Amino acid sequence: MRFPHHPRVLAYHLQFDLKWFQAATFGLIVSLLALGSTNAGADPKRFPLGDIPLPDAVYQRYLKAPPFMDQSTSSLEFALPASYDARDEGIVTPAKNQGSCGSCWAFATVGAMESHLLKALGVGPENLSEQQQVSCNTANFGCDGGYSTAVRYWEAPPQPDKGALDESVSPYTASDTTACYEPSGEQMPYRITNFHTLPADTLSFKTSLIEDGPSYWRYTVYSDFYTFWGSYNPGAVYINAGGTYEGGHAVLLIGWDDAKGAFLVKNSWGTGGPNGDGTFWIAYDGHLNNLGFGMVNFDVVAIATCSSDADCDDGVYCNGAEMCGAGGTCEAGTPVSCADDGLFCNGSEQCSESALACISVNPPCGLDEQCIEDGQYCALLSCGNGVCEIGEDCSTCPADCISGPGGGTEQACFKGVADGSCHPNKEDASCIDCSPGYCCGDGVCTVGAEDYLNCAQDCGSEPIAEICDNGLDDDGDGATDCADSDCSTFSGCLEPPPQDCGLKKETCSTGSDCCSGRCNTNQGVCL
Repeated sequence: MRFPHHPRVLAYHLQFDLKWFQAATFGLIVSLLALGSTNAGADPKRFPLGDIPLPDAVYQRYLKAPPFMDQSTSSLEFALPASYDARDEGIVTPAKNQGSCGSCWAFATVGAMESHLLKALGVGPENLSEQQQVSCNTANFGCDGGYSTAVRYWEAPPQPDKGALDESVSPYTASDTTACYEPSGEQMPYRITNFHTLPADTLSFKTSLIEDGPSYWRYTVYSDFYTFWGSYNPGAVYINAGGTYEGGHAVLLIGWDDAKGAFLVKNSWGTGGPNGDGTFWIAYDGHLNNLGFGMVNFDVVAIATCSSDADCDDGVYCNGAEMCGAGGTCEAGTPVSCADDGLFCNGSEQCSESALACISVNPPCGLDEQCIEDGQYCALLSCGNGVCEIGEDCSTCPADCISGPGGGTEQACFKGVADGSCHPNKEDASCIDCSPGYCCGDGVCTVGAEDYLNCAQDCGSEPIAEICDNGLDDDGDGATDCADSDCSTFSGCLEPPPQDCGLKKETCSTGSDCCSGRCNTNQGVCL
């Protein structure tokens, strides 16, 4: 294990108050010896631990009671809820995985920054870079551990004046041999102020969490915790019952539940654990060993990044004009809104980046159609030729395909009520329900209204032949059965043939001359 530059690390913590140096030096030595006994090597299923506890003198140096705390009574001026989960406010980012690097301190630091940006400034959710802390914050020891003061790397001047990076700028490698990369143009315009430690008690932790936001929270790990973490048991609470000392671990405090008597924290060991989402519950108290709970918190502010609106222009037209706000920070513009021009045939209106204006896109009609603005419909290019062809109907081509209301009245319906259904036993064609309207394209060739010329869609492209004995005008020419010329050769419509035999008392010479076949030859007449 390596711990380079120890004097520089101490100076980082104590640069504003050197009188604490002697006490801090002794505490730091104890901390380093303690961390040296961690399990960073043996069991590949165990994640390396990496929180180095702050020396007592340093912790006390930054100690600050939570807001709204009555110092004389150690009580709050308002009631805390019995349970709280910062995820319900949408200010907790998903759990990540530190891998084989003892960088829990960096993950707790970054997780706190991500949550504070959401809570204080409404920025995010961001996915910030832990690698920046591991590789660039040399006041800590990369994969060999770090302090809860790491967030001060992003503190406002006179500190180094560094900003957090997006994960895409400096991706996590789980290695502290990765070179530091933090280009100034990629650093976010947010800085830390009011860094402080909290009294190590349940009330202070809760109050700081709910007022300032989720933050870095540390505890001491004993070997029985690994067994607890490896068991899937949602809602289970960890209570230390023994085991060997393993080292210090940093997590993000995100909630509590008085019914469980436990805090809810987000770990950096992936999305597993007893709750199956990278979080776990740990009891307020009742542990066999002293777990050394500790917490830090801070405020986050936006820094000035502009002096005029021109400094904020991102060169994109459709997302609106960016402005330089009163605090010297860029504010997003109002996206360009394209109003509907009220026309059907040109489609919808949307912002065009290339035209730097609103344009019409997605016209409703296809290449083989013409758009009819007045009726707001698409018609085949043949629409308007006077013939209702297959593929056209009274909706798509009313110019060619007829439609019309039905006959009858509502008053003629049963009890004077039209209910949309025809009741043959009680109603006839005089009722509007029994004489529906027609529309070419409804699949029914309405006799007397539609035919092959005005509605080929329903009546076919050729005339319908007249059926000569059903009492209907089948071909729609106004003539029925035998009155229709189509039935001129139908046997039922032919005249009876002329008579070739003699009727009774007509003259005859033989029986073959009479229809009866009998002839009175004496008198010469048919019988």
